[in-house]
Amino acid sequence: MSGKMRRTTERGRKLGMSDRVMSHFQIGWRLFKARAGVFVVSMILLFLSGIVVALLVLHRSGFAIGLIILLAWLLWCSGMIVGLHVMALKSVDDRVPRVDDLFGSLALGPAYLLALTFYCAAVSLGFALLIVPGIYLAIRYCLFAQIITDKSAGPLAALRDAAGLARGHYAQLGALFLIAFLLNTAGAAILGLGLVISFPVSLLAIAGFYRSLQPATA
Repeated sequence: MSGKMRRTTERGRKLGMSDRVMSHFQIGWRLFKARAGVFVVSMILLFLSGIVVALLVLHRSGFAIGLIILLAWLLWCSGMIVGLHVMALKSVDDRVPRVDDLFGSLALGPAYLLALTFYCAAVSLGFALLIVPGIYLAIRYCLFAQIITDKSAGPLAALRDAAGLARGHYAQLGALFLIAFLLNTAGAAILGLGLVISFPVSLLAIAGFYRSLQPATA
């Protein structure tokens, strides 16, 4: 962990819960502004990949071919999202993110997609039974993406480690992801264009919180 991030972690531990969570979004915003061009270009490339796939599917009458294209894009998009997480972790670690980081972790796309599938299935089941279990599971396993990105973990190992990392921090994680959800909902409301800013800022805030949970010697 860098000296700057360690100092940020120590300051965070002295703050109240709401102040600590908001401080990560403030830091995320500053980091985004410092590398806005890199994050905006990366988000545009992510959006363009979806547009290209949509056009391909619309121009293919065969169901099987369309399904293959869609599955291939899901894997590709998952790898790009891991790349965005790499950029976020680099930023909070005082390293310089690059646009080519977006494509540097495509091999982790399948692990991310599988973990996301397991995560969504578990959370959906929890909400179907009772609302509270769904919220609990959503918070307990919410850091799986950071663990896959940081440790190149498999889907089950990432979910397991996420549960261990979340222990004792449920309220803060719940507040963190609720704010991220509201921020991205607002971004999506502006014809989706706001996501170019809100999504990277959210990833940066979550990456900062994730790093704050690491041992001081990490």
